[in-house]
Amino acid sequence: MIACRLRLEADEEVSRTIADFVGALSQMAELTPRQAYRLRLAVDEIATNVALHGYCDARRGVVDLEGGMDDEWVWVRIEDDAPAFDPRTHDPGPLLAAPPARRQAGGLGLYLAMRNVDAFTYDRVGGRNRNTLYIVRKSPDNGHG
Repeated sequence: MIACRLRLEADEEVSRTIADFVGALSQMAELTPRQAYRLRLAVDEIATNVALHGYCDARRGVVDLEGGMDDEWVWVRIEDDAPAFDPRTHDPGPLLAAPPARRQAGGLGLYLAMRNVDAFTYDRVGGRNRNTLYIVRKSPDNGHG
């Protein structure tokens, strides 16, 4: 079931709107605060990456968000018209290998996004990037993930 849709101008100010969007979806899906935080962090990182790097300030672009749920999953799909990029190909290894005191700021957003969701898919559909992030709604031990 699709619960909500949103179209944003891709710029560095997307975070507040994304927080509200994911917050509303999380409430509808009855996610725990921890699950909601994980989903918001991942969606924010992917969308911000699109805004800052995908469109490369060469042209204004849009980021389309669509959120939904079923009995098992809550998902957010992020689509954009930027050049093809599969976030799963990003290798954070060199950054993580450096001592924390010597690391440059930034560069770990995609790593954090991938680590904070229960499943992730990427497709290139109709000339658009489609990233879908999933959080499991319930776990057998406590009713929530």
